[in-house]
Amino acid sequence: MRTAEEIIEQAKQLPIEERRRVLDALKATVLQDRSAEPPPVEGPYARSLALAGTMHSNFDDVSADKYKHLAAAYGDDHELP
Repeated sequence: MRTAEEIIEQAKQLPIEERRRVLDALKATVLQDRSAEPPPVEGPYARSLALAGTMHSNFDDVSADKYKHLAAAYGDDHELP
């Protein structure tokens, strides 16, 4: 793989029509890459949504060990922990 500097130096040696073709192809690629990104979250809950799933708690709850709780709920004895 060549470095960007090497590619730019080689592009400078191309005729102007070829340079325009290269630029158009690069612009199209950038536009495709940008359209693949999800849109930014906006609105009153944007900060909360951005943090969703990133925090840790020292307290146990159902979501921390859901399979244990599901097994207890669907088990034969029907006792919850």
